Amino acid sequence: MSSVNRGLVSIVIPFHNAEKYIENCLNRVKEQIYKNIEVIFVDDGSDDDTVAILRKNSDPRVKLISLQKSGVSVARNAGIHEAKGEYITFWDIDDKPHSDFVSKFVEDICEYKVDTVISNYDDVFAGEKHVKVVLPWENQVIEKDDIDNVLIPRMIYQLKNENAIRGLVWRTFTRTDVLKDNNILFDKEITMAEDFIFTLELYHKSKNIFVEGDSLYDYIRSSTSTMNTYDKNCVDKSIIFHKKVVSLLKRLKLYDANRNRYEANRLSMYSVSISNCVRNGIVHESALSDLQRMHEMLKNDNIRIWQSEAPLKIKVTGCLLKLKMYRLLIVIYTLKEKRRISKYN
Repeated sequence: MSSVNRGLVSIVIPFHNAEKYIENCLNRVKEQIYKNIEVIFVDDGSDDDTVAILRKNSDPRVKLISLQKSGVSVARNAGIHEAKGEYITFWDIDDKPHSDFVSKFVEDICEYKVDTVISNYDDVFAGEKHVKVVLPWENQVIEKDDIDNVLIPRMIYQLKNENAIRGLVWRTFTRTDVLKDNNILFDKEITMAEDFIFTLELYHKSKNIFVEGDSLYDYIRSSTSTMNTYDKNCVDKSIIFHKKVVSLLKRLKLYDANRNRYEANRLSMYSVSISNCVRNGIVHESALSDLQRMHEMLKNDNIRIWQSEAPLKIKVTGCLLKLKMYRLLIVIYTLKEKRRISKYN
């Protein structure tokens, strides 16, 4: 099926100080087989040469919006408001969409007459090691029942022997009117996993979704990425994120059916925050005070640790935290972080 002239596609690309990635990203734009695109670069307060490089670009399909630094959610929302395309998708500026990224998505959404398409992708580690990440469907349409009872629950938390499904905006392609008719935007108060909440609501509001079996995007895993560097505000950001998740699940009437999965996700939040204390195998100065604060939070949390769907190691972590075994946790998680980060080097 030809994808020529099947509607304008808007690609939204937020960035901040991305001069070392911008030329490669512009090349990815030129390589797209499908040509009827507008590419909306949203500058989130850069102070390097990225904007100057973009302004020298002669491709009339490339647009630039400049903002004061406000975060990726605000930047993506600005792109959504600017989008004129019948369809919309998102890239991260340092990743590698394949040349058939847009064409394959357009073919799928037109042929199967769905609201949204999601695809597999590749995690790319050091040495160009590719690991394909696959969804539990392949080249098929999933309807409302599977969206609400399989897709979304596994996004919240995967149980044993289930494929984890990450809510990733850059492997998602949708009709622009699905976003605008339902007022689906990125929450500007969220600065971690912001695309999880966005995609969860989008998928729920989609009448049907086609799952593309091909990998269309290379997600570049770097030891210097945000998820691999210490964040002194990790605990506060996690608290805000979980409040938003609960609020959204309740608003969409999905909370009761997924409470056990959500509690497992929330219990994992403590494990993620402990990892942050020893990020890259370095124990940060505030580690003990952060752990003490997490202990107080967990003590007052209503999580049923042993009844949750979390794996045993996460439950043990919760118990050690409740018992104030801070130094043991630091030792365990320092070793864990060193093993994890070795994949990126």
